[in-house]
Amino acid sequence: MSWEAIRSKISGRDVVVFTLSLLLAFAVWLIHNLSFNYKEQVAVPVLAHCSLDGHAYSSSAPSLVHARCRASGFSLIGLLKSTEKPPVEVDFASSDLHHKAGEVFYITAQELQAYSAKIFGEGTNVEAFLSDTLFFRFPYQASRRVPVSGRGSLSYRSQYIACGGFEFEPDSVTVFGEPEIIDRIDKVSTNTIVRSDIAGPLHGTVKLDAIPGVRLSDESVEYDLDVSRYVELVSEVKVSVVNVPSGRTVVVYPAVARVAVRCRFPFTFGNMDGVTLTIDYADFKKSLSGRCLPKAVNLPGGAIDVVVEPEVFDCVEIAL
Repeated sequence: MSWEAIRSKISGRDVVVFTLSLLLAFAVWLIHNLSFNYKEQVAVPVLAHCSLDGHAYSSSAPSLVHARCRASGFSLIGLLKSTEKPPVEVDFASSDLHHKAGEVFYITAQELQAYSAKIFGEGTNVEAFLSDTLFFRFPYQASRRVPVSGRGSLSYRSQYIACGGFEFEPDSVTVFGEPEIIDRIDKVSTNTIVRSDIAGPLHGTVKLDAIPGVRLSDESVEYDLDVSRYVELVSEVKVSVVNVPSGRTVVVYPAVARVAVRCRFPFTFGNMDGVTLTIDYADFKKSLSGRCLPKAVNLPGGAIDVVVEPEVFDCVEIAL
């Protein structure tokens, strides 16, 4: 039978079916073969991250990790194209990076084994690293230690109050960055801690506010706030000025204030009989306006807060 006769018996539909069958067979063959494991040498660029005192958090450039790996054909296709892709970013423990000199740090092949899944992907078996040591350069970076400052939006149940301020762990953090930036930083603030209807001690974890261009040694801190129920003792107390030189006298207006002392519950001892409000003559002389804040002394035991009304007093000096 001639070719012309055979071709005349094949319809256009038969050609399409034949072509699709051929492509399907090839796809099945390809998927089948790529599912097998193969051994190949690959190179993957790695950008290192690590918290190193006095150095930047990220390495200045990636380093190539050369290894002989066994993986499926699918995985190897991706690994063989790694150098054409962005580097893999890996967070290294500071204990695994060793200081060579200056800004240069290195990690050995033995320690690198723990990061193989991150570098090459899950399911890839690294048979051997082809270089014993991997080097990274972490540029120098200025740093300083600054305290943590808390911010809160707190409301308490009736008859409850904070006994002092927030306590943080750690209470200070290291800031890293350009000298002209970190020299202006005297504290790091927390995110606002929001609580309502507080009727007992607070404990938790709060994130620190990010500062543009600055890296923090800690991203969050733990906080504690002592909160107690209180009882309130109220009395009218005379205001006096102490340490006045001889031949001078200072008159205070008003001469009497309302003092409310809040004491931790249960209140077991003490009273308001010995409570006094005093203004030191030296503080008065430092005041440009003659308006002064008094200090409450001889408070009853367990006192955690004092409220004086009014808060500020006018003082006038008179020569005798």
